[in-house]
Amino acid sequence: MKVKLLSLQASRVPRCVALLALAMATLASLLATSPAAAATATGQIKQQRATVEVAIFAKGGTGLERVELRVDGETVASFSVTTRLSEYTYSTTSTIDSRSLSVHFVNDAPSAGTDRRVTIDRLVVNGTQFQTEAASVEMLGAWVNGSCKRRGIHRAETMTCNGYAKFDIGTAGRPQLPQPAAPRRAKRDFPKAGNNGQVGCIQRCRVVGFQDFDGKKDAVLENVIITNPSGPCLSLRESENITIRNVTLRNCANNPNGEIAQKKIIDIVNSTNIKIVGSLLTDNASRSTSNHDLIHIHNSTGVKVYNNEIRNVASNSRGDDRGNRAILITGSKSKNVMIDRNSFFSPGRNAVQISRARRITNIRITRNRIEGRARWNSDFEDMINFFSTTGTPESPIVVRGNYMRNGGPSASGTAIILGDGRGRFGTAYINVVKNVIVDPGHVGINVAGGHHFVVRGNTIYGGADVGLWTATGLTVNHYRYTPVCRDHKIYGNRVFLRNQFPQHDGTNHTWIPGTCTNNVRIHSNRFGDRTLSYEVWDL
Repeated sequence: MKVKLLSLQASRVPRCVALLALAMATLASLLATSPAAAATATGQIKQQRATVEVAIFAKGGTGLERVELRVDGETVASFSVTTRLSEYTYSTTSTIDSRSLSVHFVNDAPSAGTDRRVTIDRLVVNGTQFQTEAASVEMLGAWVNGSCKRRGIHRAETMTCNGYAKFDIGTAGRPQLPQPAAPRRAKRDFPKAGNNGQVGCIQRCRVVGFQDFDGKKDAVLENVIITNPSGPCLSLRESENITIRNVTLRNCANNPNGEIAQKKIIDIVNSTNIKIVGSLLTDNASRSTSNHDLIHIHNSTGVKVYNNEIRNVASNSRGDDRGNRAILITGSKSKNVMIDRNSFFSPGRNAVQISRARRITNIRITRNRIEGRARWNSDFEDMINFFSTTGTPESPIVVRGNYMRNGGPSASGTAIILGDGRGRFGTAYINVVKNVIVDPGHVGINVAGGHHFVVRGNTIYGGADVGLWTATGLTVNHYRYTPVCRDHKIYGNRVFLRNQFPQHDGTNHTWIPGTCTNNVRIHSNRFGDRTLSYEVWDL
């Protein structure tokens, strides 16, 4: 009742006094009716305490290693370390500024023929990162000149013997109130099929079988679901001006016996002006089959494959030469082919391969997203592969602006391989520009021979998700089976890649052994760029 009276009399007193009285009356009413709620609100404020949060990012060689976090020589936390780089945390309300903060490896011993070792990637104190290989970190236990006994500034991350890494954290160790966590995007997000209905025919679609467009002109196929478990789904031979739009193509060539004579699910041969756009191509070719090609383009002109989602092209052999491919381009008469803005998810052995095609012109592989399955379980051999293929000096093949990630476990695969192939001509005239490659598998970009390649402005990052297959970020090497390795320009690239090899302190950004020496220019690159992280995927 008092609240009502104050409201009625508000016009007779100054506005600020009326508002204050109203607020006080409202608070009194709340306290009278809900004392528990008021106590809870007060308690929430009191529960916030200033802390120092310490995180150790570490991994072991065998999974039996143990590390200790010590402050001024006193052990405050102990952790058992797995073989995957993981985060181990400790929290305290005490200030640890200007004190000795160290991480100790304490149980070195042989284990099943493998010596125990610990890699300390970095220390994070209240959000501030301190890299172990920094010039301010004293280490004992690193393998230096055949011994682990010397302490000092070794700029290393791995302790192969019992020892420690001592960090100077400056003023980062003062207690702070906890900050609300910012939303984080998963490193290995893998969208569900259908891209939320943005491509392909999802609902109220007529289901059809094999579609034969051989010899046809000026036709459009749209808003249908195409399926043919016992064989191919689309044939476009000697065809002209055909558009495949808003189509879902699924369960083609899935014969469980693997006895299908026709191994081209979409076959485009000697055709002109063919478009495949806005479609969902998913779950084609079973694991019992091999050497299938989802889209085969042979000696055709004006083929455009864009804005599609290509998913789950099964491979029965972990990406080796018997695996299935998403897109294969062949024939020296192929020209004006564009593979643009497609999303590839688990597309088999190769997302795109161009094989045995000489002096082809105006071929562009641009702005695609190419991903293997999460947890290093992809079927990739190479995400993009060129085998015995050449562009021309006037019209080099262009690979530009693609985003690729999640290779492995193939121990020979790459994100992009240049120079693959035998024969007198090899591979030549290809420009690889401004691509982003994350966790590529064995190698990020591999210049394996060939001539007249431009590799410019690419970003290659391999972080915590590494395996025994992980080797090098960027390689330039003349392999014996390629005819030449010359006239390459490799500049403006940024590379940081971790691997499992302790002799390289757990990193190996490049391998350039000097076997390509004839007019090969490598300059203005940032190899070992520690500013790179998983965030490059979102830039």
